[in-house]
Amino acid sequence: MSGTGRTNGRSGAFLLFLAAWLVLYRSSLWALFRFAWNDDTFSYIPLVPLVSAYLAYQDRGEIFREREGWHLSAGAPILAAAALYAYGIAKGDFLGRGDYLAVMTASMVACNVGWIGLTYGPGAWKAAAFPLLFLVFMIPLPKALLDPIVSALQRGSAEISYGFFQLAGVPVYRDGFTFSLPGLSIEVARECSGIRSSLSLVLTSLIAGHLFLRRAGNKLLLVLSVVPITVFKNGVRIVTLALLGAYVDRRILGSRLHQNGGILFFVMALGLMGLLVWGLRRREGKGAKNAHS
Repeated sequence: MSGTGRTNGRSGAFLLFLAAWLVLYRSSLWALFRFAWNDDTFSYIPLVPLVSAYLAYQDRGEIFREREGWHLSAGAPILAAAALYAYGIAKGDFLGRGDYLAVMTASMVACNVGWIGLTYGPGAWKAAAFPLLFLVFMIPLPKALLDPIVSALQRGSAEISYGFFQLAGVPVYRDGFTFSLPGLSIEVARECSGIRSSLSLVLTSLIAGHLFLRRAGNKLLLVLSVVPITVFKNGVRIVTLALLGAYVDRRILGSRLHQNGGILFFVMALGLMGLLVWGLRRREGKGAKNAHS
């Protein structure tokens, strides 16, 4: 078969798979997007496939270029997808909604990965490594994993908030997650953990590292920076609102600044991450210059 024939055959097979994929997972996909729409923690999920598709489109020439042979080794992810799908169907009534969607979405992602490898070969996996791995973030975190993360962020936010109060010289009494200021008591609740902004920052750090950094170590450092940046941002927000409530107007704690003002502090976190990206990129530039001198 000529190269053009092989290319057309593979493109046709991929489009056929895409149609079958949409039919098979249409209910789960719709349920996933409805779940994300109604849950602030996972509101980023609908953006993940769009970003992944855009990044894959940028590298489409390398990902979908002509390669020799069909690679049956890529059937492993498809088998995993089938097993996850069967498990989700069999145990759906016993799983919580989030856990069920996590299983079915993992099946979607594995199926997609497997078919690309089966159709275009392992070379396509390598070329599309980042867009494919990025699809993992479509999977809602299971409750067993989400709860410990939220608790850790909650503890970290309480610790740094207490440190900020002490640095500011504010008289405060702490009892676990509760802080008593003059005429005011506040609690660092689970909702103050910043899990939503943390997940958004993780996605942002991955994309920024992929686009602007070359070294794997620097990309990893950027992703790991999300934890201290999130905790710092949470501490600044908690202390700012507490001081305004204690010394300006208690009604601020029930105002839109408290309920919807998180975007201001998220922008601050993005600024800190941007500074880190700038510093890491500058260091890479100096390293490359020294290597060529």
